[in-house]
Amino acid sequence: MITVDTPAGFEWNQKNSQWVTNYLSSKASTLLPLIKEMNVNIKELDEAQFKQCCSLLEQTAEGRELRNKMFKAWRSKKSRDSDNGKKLYTFNLSVKAGDQLKQVAKNQPLNQTLEQLIFAGKTKSDDLNKQLQQYKSENKQLKEKVSSLTQTQSVTDDQDEIQQLIDKDMQVTELAKLEKSKLIKQILLLKRQLAQQD
Repeated sequence: MITVDTPAGFEWNQKNSQWVTNYLSSKASTLLPLIKEMNVNIKELDEAQFKQCCSLLEQTAEGRELRNKMFKAWRSKKSRDSDNGKKLYTFNLSVKAGDQLKQVAKNQPLNQTLEQLIFAGKTKSDDLNKQLQQYKSENKQLKEKVSSLTQTQSVTDDQDEIQQLIDKDMQVTELAKLEKSKLIKQILLLKRQLAQQD
């Protein structure tokens, strides 16, 4: 029985065999000369043939390199599959920025540190947006309050004006009553005087 060193977690199952078939098919021009002893169709590999293929690859430097690349690619695929909601990003940073990132990260992985920095910035931005919305809401409430107070003040001013008019009208009425009373007195005096002369 052929034993092949495979990465941890690698099992010959339908999903992995399909991946191996696709990977080796794309490398056929490099692979076929290395396994020319095997009379096998790469697209129809079974587990025994796969192990035999890996064993043959281990016999040459070029074969070992191909085998190592294959399992490295499989580990990357497995890692991507297990990283739910994660995606691989590749980008360049200046050496200075990279050094700064390492200092910020200390003993933490760089990707975790980047995520924390990004989310910290987003949280700060979200907090500022919430604060802005709160200020807008408070501003609206203040405007409504000022408008309400202005209307109340206007009504109060109108009531004061009406009261002043009523007061003036009452004063005129009182004056009219006084004048009427004086006139009546004068008429009565005149009548007495006329009555005395007769």
